[in-house]
Amino acid sequence: MRPRDILSANLRALMASRPDLDTLPKITARSGVTNGTLDRIRRAVVSTRVDELEKLGKAFGIEAWELLRPRGHAALSPLALMLAAHLDGSLQDDALHAAAYAAATVVIDALAPKPGAPVVDDAVPEAAPPAPALAQKEGRAF
Repeated sequence: MRPRDILSANLRALMASRPDLDTLPKITARSGVTNGTLDRIRRAVVSTRVDELEKLGKAFGIEAWELLRPRGHAALSPLALMLAAHLDGSLQDDALHAAAYAAATVVIDALAPKPGAPVVDDAVPEAAPPAPALAQKEGRAF
């Protein structure tokens, strides 16, 4: 699969999972990437620049390289995306936001069933910090 196809699929998945960024005009307003460029990215008809990837990643609260990660290879989790949307609205400190997002994705990835592995209902990672502790530290409720 071409990188532009992966980017297109991930952009469509992100838009579907984020009501606050579910249209091209909303993404344009948040990212600064033009509506036309976003449309061409979504349709996989253009090779995009790293600058656009960085702007899109920032708009969605993820690293730019994650937009190029194929689904099925630790793809973007809908739960992680919903959490990222919540974090975007609740944390003002960029470093704390990045740390909370990274911790959340580790927990979510650890809980996600691995291909071919039996599903275990009570699998909880040992090293994951509880989210309420982070919220209490900053005086915010999740």
